[in-house]
Amino acid sequence: MCGRFVTPGEAEIERFWHIGRHNWRSPFADVRQTRYNVAPQQGNPRSHVPVIRADEEGTLELTDMQWWLLPFWSKEPRVSYSTFNARIETVATAASFREPFKRRRCLIPALGWYEWQTLPSGKQPWYFHSADGTPLAFAGLWEHWEKAGQVIESCTIIVGEPDEAVRQVHDRMPVILPRERQDQWLSPAVTDAEEVKKILQPAVPERIEFHRVGKGVGNAKNDDPAMIEKVRLD
Repeated sequence: MCGRFVTPGEAEIERFWHIGRHNWRSPFADVRQTRYNVAPQQGNPRSHVPVIRADEEGTLELTDMQWWLLPFWSKEPRVSYSTFNARIETVATAASFREPFKRRRCLIPALGWYEWQTLPSGKQPWYFHSADGTPLAFAGLWEHWEKAGQVIESCTIIVGEPDEAVRQVHDRMPVILPRERQDQWLSPAVTDAEEVKKILQPAVPERIEFHRVGKGVGNAKNDDPAMIEKVRLD
């Protein structure tokens, strides 16, 4: 799974994906800054994460969404089950994800993510990032929920099998899309589930590096550059 990650700031997202400021849709200045310890959450707009999607003409736009997908058919604005990750093995058929998988795909920009390894001394967090430090594009899905005048847009991160390096620490990792497949992933013209599945393979196109970080990252209230600093194993 992916339960914590680091989001780039607005300027880095705009520069890396060539998205103009006129295509930014977020009303919250907080979301525009680098955040070092993002956790999934329902109901708090200031905890939303940046998301890249394409409009009907294929133009990229940068918006922010709740990181906990709320199915369009949900009767209430909150769900009791976990939808912040979607497993690659079942994403095309699961009730919460099958329609977004065909029609509402997105990129979730990240500088890296955290996983916890179980050791005799307790759980040790690790930070994973691209080898060259550039932003990563997690394969994501988004959804639009609306009822009685309330509108919630939300997203999920697709997770799959880890590469050999990540497998040393954890048995899952976010599906990362290389630059050459991102346009196809976002294209509204691709709606066949089997064609969409092909875009996700192979699931790990980037060289990933990782290092130990402090256990303070376990508290989502801690959000500063110290979260990604290397620490020695006690």
